[in-house]
Amino acid sequence: MEIIISHTNADFDSFASMVAAQKVYPDAKIVLAGAQNRNVREFLTLHDDVIRTYDARQIDKKAVSRLIIVDTKIGRRLGELQDLAYMPGVEVFTFDHHPATPEDVPITRDFSEEVGATITILTKIIRDKGISITPFEATLFALGVHEDTGSLTYKTTTYDDASALAFLMANKANIDMIHRFLNPALAPDQHALFDILLHASKVIEINNVSVMITRADVDEYVEGGSIVVHKLADVENVEAIFALLNQGNRVYLIGRSRTDAIDVGKILEEFGGGGHAQAASAVIKGISNADDVEDKIIEDKLIKALFANIKQPLVAKQIMSSPVRLIESDLSIKEANKLMIKYGYSGLPVVENGKLVGLIGRREIDKAAHHGLSHAPVKGFMTRRIQPIPPEMPLPEIQKLLSDENLGRVPVVENDLIVGIISRTDILKAMGGLDYFSRSQGSKAMKPQYTRGEIAQKIKTTLPSELQRILREVGDIANLTGFSAFLVGGIVRDLLLNNKNLDVDIVIEGDAVEFAAILVEKLGGKIRAHQKFGTAVVILPSGFRIDFASARAEFYEKPAVLPQVEPTSIKQDLARRDFTINAMAISLNTKDYGKLLDYFNGQRDLRYGRIRILHNLSFIEDPTRIFRAARFEQRLGFRMETETEELLRKAIDMDLIEQLSGSRVRDELMLILSEEKPYRILKRLSDLGALKIAGIGTAINEEIEQLFRKVDDAISELDFNFPAGIQRRLVYLAVILKDMKKKAIVSWCERMKLRKTETARLLEMACEVPKVIDEFNKAARLKNSRIYELLQPMSPEALVFAHAVSANLKVQKIIHLYLSRLRGTKVSVNGRNLQRMGFPPSPIYNIILRGLLIAKLDGKVGTLEDEERFVIEHFGQFRTNSAG
Repeated sequence: MEIIISHTNADFDSFASMVAAQKVYPDAKIVLAGAQNRNVREFLTLHDDVIRTYDARQIDKKAVSRLIIVDTKIGRRLGELQDLAYMPGVEVFTFDHHPATPEDVPITRDFSEEVGATITILTKIIRDKGISITPFEATLFALGVHEDTGSLTYKTTTYDDASALAFLMANKANIDMIHRFLNPALAPDQHALFDILLHASKVIEINNVSVMITRADVDEYVEGGSIVVHKLADVENVEAIFALLNQGNRVYLIGRSRTDAIDVGKILEEFGGGGHAQAASAVIKGISNADDVEDKIIEDKLIKALFANIKQPLVAKQIMSSPVRLIESDLSIKEANKLMIKYGYSGLPVVENGKLVGLIGRREIDKAAHHGLSHAPVKGFMTRRIQPIPPEMPLPEIQKLLSDENLGRVPVVENDLIVGIISRTDILKAMGGLDYFSRSQGSKAMKPQYTRGEIAQKIKTTLPSELQRILREVGDIANLTGFSAFLVGGIVRDLLLNNKNLDVDIVIEGDAVEFAAILVEKLGGKIRAHQKFGTAVVILPSGFRIDFASARAEFYEKPAVLPQVEPTSIKQDLARRDFTINAMAISLNTKDYGKLLDYFNGQRDLRYGRIRILHNLSFIEDPTRIFRAARFEQRLGFRMETETEELLRKAIDMDLIEQLSGSRVRDELMLILSEEKPYRILKRLSDLGALKIAGIGTAINEEIEQLFRKVDDAISELDFNFPAGIQRRLVYLAVILKDMKKKAIVSWCERMKLRKTETARLLEMACEVPKVIDEFNKAARLKNSRIYELLQPMSPEALVFAHAVSANLKVQKIIHLYLSRLRGTKVSVNGRNLQRMGFPPSPIYNIILRGLLIAKLDGKVGTLEDEERFVIEHFGQFRTNSAG
């Protein structure tokens, strides 16, 4: 027998989840353990004819083979049915949105997810399986979503919750019924309790957070007391409320929170209770007499817990823009505007003789430009009303200052030095998150996030078994040592696209070098560590290479330079990456193996084929991302989303590529030329204007495309002649540079810091090959020896290049003749033969053998006797007199 259960005092989320679970497991029975909340009980009474439920006492526990638990994993919350979760032979399936705890029951399969409501998880399953639901069921499920997400306003609300609610509305969830049961009118006893709590309330400030504490003595339990407390918080507009309801020998402690600064669930754990970050409760039993003294003891303990758990507010130094670029008061509006665009500033402090005299922002800049005064100095438009603040000023105070004084921005000053600047935008980002101003990605429904099981299955079917074993070992070691390990980057992207990728990058929250050493100690292999950068490369005995890096944040002191780094979390590590599709991670720790971390909607961009940067300064901070955007776009068949392309074009217009070191541009170009279809990438970059700034003025047109194809064809025809291989990317590069003068090519190679051997080969292809082709084309007939003389010194790349760029089939036939017949020509006579024939050892040997090779190439000699006869006839005068 299969049964579905939830926690006691079931709310709408838990009850709706039980009904939804029965849609997925139609043979399972819904079993109620304990009482339900008043509004849930009223709903159940009204719909008694359409919902069949069982009392726990009706169930033969010995007959239960599968237990489906929803909205909790904690055994003690299951009431009289909790022993079933520990019975041998009983499968336990869980659907929950609460975090794991040490009190969780043993679980066979866990379908839990980090969403705002448990019903969201089951609604997604119902939607994806195509299970039909009635308007009644849609209404009930919607009640569960609304209740546990505060109608999509709680901090724990996710995209999936909103998507689930939209699906339920599309299935005719009844708004009137939702309103009726979500916001029930207060009963008389609840009204009385409301008045008592209101008059007994007091508000205290803890770390800039307003917390209401109130109490009431009740003769009997007031059902729905949590609803009363919630309404009181709404009426008084406080950020958090705690109510102590005294009843005989016990105290009911109810907490509600509207701010992520207070996790009421965590606070009430200290009283033996629990719940969500926004809603929780506890029952304190065994009190001899719930009087004012006991109340004071509980209240003091509560306040102590609040001080210990309420997060300190952000302060100025944590949200300010820094380092600050100061401008002189006589700088023109035009130049100030350039600086703002270049560095992404919305305002700049203005100084005279090193002293702060004003601030100028985007609004003032635009106003001056509108009146044709871009040439004017900033001092004529800056605001001279300055309100410096210290680095430790809390965010709420800064917000109040900007509002009360109607200021656009304030400088942060420490020891008479400006260390940062805070604008209204900085305030809003601190309150709403770093992506608060990111452009919306559209209203289309995103594909449901992959479950841990789906990701684990992708790993199993896409990656080699040896690599799978290694990843499991990494997860086990991470669990045992307290580290957190994540598979990151391109391999995650390609895993979701079902593409093969064996470039394994793992980020460690903690010391990656230490972690890599532990792995090598267990599995063997070699390690190459860079302690300064927190990175390590491990080569395992099987040959697998794994790159480890500590989770780190990057800070760019100025555009186009390499960043400064410091340790951080996996989220911040992913936030520093180039594009959303490359900013996902998969947890490898055993307890979370296969969990996908996607903070920036990379899955959605993969689905819609978009390349999107993570923030507006991405291309300015690192202009190499311009090349990478085009490379990924063309490789994957994606397109840059509109805002990303706009910002990329602005970065190109600012000539930021010119500020990059040559070696960084070279590396990006070589990666592009190593792609399967480099022409399309180069064409895109050329159209954007990026190649010209990189020093490549060649028009990337159909002629170049045809030559690239001819290079591919030539390599296909000729590569078997070169066991060491051909550097295809060098041949492509020569095609691009071939019309440049020798001096220009040398200069470009020096700027790009190419190796001398690479420069020599490029010059060979661009400057020497055309001469050889010209001679081949002009000659009516060429001796084999001349062909050999011209082609033998050439590199494999030059021969491929000559084959590709020649428009004459004659040249290609000559190259094939050389490679198939002439290149391997050897003479039989050697130094010992010459000495026996009377030639004393001397440099003449080289002349003789060279002349003999030419004769053999031209068909004048064949056998050893022919060769010896040729030598005597043409070089006999060099023999000694004693020779016979």
